[in-house]
Amino acid sequence: MDIKPIRVMTFNVRQMDGDDGEHAWEHRKDVLVETINLDNPDLIGTQEIFLEQARYILEKIPRLKCFGRGRFGDNTDKHNSIFYDRDRFSLLESGESWFSETPHVPGSSSWDIPRPRMVTWGRLAQTSGPDVLILNTHMPYGRGADEARRQSARIILQNISALPNDLPLFLVADFNAPADGEIYAMLTANLQDAWKTAKSQNGPEGTIHGFGKFTGSKRIDWVLHRNAGETLQAETITHTANGLYPSDHYPVSATFLMK
Repeated sequence: MDIKPIRVMTFNVRQMDGDDGEHAWEHRKDVLVETINLDNPDLIGTQEIFLEQARYILEKIPRLKCFGRGRFGDNTDKHNSIFYDRDRFSLLESGESWFSETPHVPGSSSWDIPRPRMVTWGRLAQTSGPDVLILNTHMPYGRGADEARRQSARIILQNISALPNDLPLFLVADFNAPADGEIYAMLTANLQDAWKTAKSQNGPEGTIHGFGKFTGSKRIDWVLHRNAGETLQAETITHTANGLYPSDHYPVSATFLMK
């Protein structure tokens, strides 16, 4: 029996930064909601999102629910919130690990990561079909963060190894690393890249554009997968409205068909 395709999105929504001027959250929030509605994903891993931003998305798109604690272990500061279609999925369990030598201590940080970073995961039941696992993260930034990203990737892989290996699994993120580098190689040793497994790709390969300031950037936002069946399509979404971008990153989505 065929199961309805699953559309999975990764979206660095850009924090509410007062220095963004014309690109501030207040100006672009409706373009962001419009972007999500146009793509109509079933699962969304977001990065840099504050509680106020998550609440706005939930208010405007009531079919969605979300989960995930903030990086200090509460609702303050940034989250890696995972959104899901409440009509299709129900949350069974979830958790977080911090990128530190004590990953189960909320708000902990190691390897010179200046502010806490983490991976959020969840197991969701479908109304029809197998349970689905999703992990979402925002890896350390900067040229000097190579070791921090290596250690973060190891923690992500440890989280994956602790989850059932026979269920569909998605890992989405702003990896802050190119899709041809060391971190990519570590993570794709056991996971597949939807951009490469898709029957078709739409949009540019680069995913960060700085609110339209540059093009030809590296692909640092990925949808990785395991046991997810056939990848029908992958897309870098470039929607804008009235000169406004929803974020300084393009969201990326991929559609999967499981038998």
